[in-house]
Amino acid sequence: MLSGALLSGCNSKFFSPTAPSVTSEKGSVGKDGLISVDTPEGQIRWSPYIVVQPDGGAVEGYRKALTEMKARGNVRGVRIPLNPFRDLVVQLVSSLGIEITGIIPNEELLGPNPEAMMDRYISIYPDIKILQIGNEVSTLPGTETMTVEQYMNVFKKIYSHVQLRHPSVILMTQSTFGAGFYGSNELRKMVELGLKPDTISPQRVIVGVNVYTDDALSEYVSTRNQYLDTSRGGYRIWVMECGHSVLSEHISKVKSFYPRLTSALGAERIYWYVLWGGDVGATDANFGLIQNPRDPSRMIYSPLGKALAGVQ
Repeated sequence: MLSGALLSGCNSKFFSPTAPSVTSEKGSVGKDGLISVDTPEGQIRWSPYIVVQPDGGAVEGYRKALTEMKARGNVRGVRIPLNPFRDLVVQLVSSLGIEITGIIPNEELLGPNPEAMMDRYISIYPDIKILQIGNEVSTLPGTETMTVEQYMNVFKKIYSHVQLRHPSVILMTQSTFGAGFYGSNELRKMVELGLKPDTISPQRVIVGVNVYTDDALSEYVSTRNQYLDTSRGGYRIWVMECGHSVLSEHISKVKSFYPRLTSALGAERIYWYVLWGGDVGATDANFGLIQNPRDPSRMIYSPLGKALAGVQ
């Protein structure tokens, strides 16, 4: 997750790989993994995945927005940070038939027994089959951070344990930082520390990254090309956060950036950050597709949220 100050360069022209021409019927997935959505600014290519923050007070607003978006085929999966109890948001999303990728909290990776911790989360969330092991573990504000060396030591323990005890669960690496070169450098270190097909199977692990800016995209493409095996049968890349801090720029961000994430980086999925980032005054409020979900009668949508939900 990034502050608004870091997003001023998101639509710059320093790096503009050309996306191939891909067409598909509205609502159907094209060869690039994207679907067509009509907006007031023209048709966009959208990846039907969204980050959802756990907040029990927002459940009814979430229900309204997600039901509308799902009915139009514009949300198929969400990423949710998990709590050590089965919270109301997970229950809601599961009831709607939307796939969940759950994030194991960063602080849980600092404990003495990561194997037992994974057993506990998998028992609490038996229906979640994709688990992301942390997010921005060395940079996320407000959390106790860890080095990438510490992270990979824990990740390899978790990987070995999950393959043995929970083979139906797919793991995802932490999403590395989404602006500048820091995240791509950290991903390179992860490869050097063992993120390789001969030790960690690409059939059992997805590589997660956050990408908000052009420079981050350029750096990640370089890292993928030089360090990461994404050939046929190699690692899949999912962009787990991409967004914009200006409501009026949401549609243009998707229109200009999503096709480049698929064509240049080979991203299989892109998760928009975020469904709701807090109401007016909150740091991430203007990233959100909706506001005021705690009072659905007063809930409002961003321009992109309106297009996805089919509301005026």
